[in-house]
Amino acid sequence: MKVRIVSVPSEGLFRSQSKEYQESIIPAGAKVFGLTAGLPVTLQGLVGANGKVFGMESFGFSAPYKVLDEKLGFTPENVYNQVKSM
Repeated sequence: MKVRIVSVPSEGLFRSQSKEYQESIIPAGAKVFGLTAGLPVTLQGLVGANGKVFGMESFGFSAPYKVLDEKLGFTPENVYNQVKSM
């Protein structure tokens, strides 16, 4: 699988860049998968209508992070399968 990994810690800062710059980072028409440990809605604007976002749907759990990652689906296998299914 050929991918490009992009980190966008601030959508506002990214959107303040020129359209040319934005499209050099996230090309128009590209399949975009967003991964966040927050609410998926935070990346919807970046991935667009044809993209997909995986993130937290609920909060308040308490456990070691490895246990939570497994229970909530933040595993390499799950993320790979979601990207591959696009």
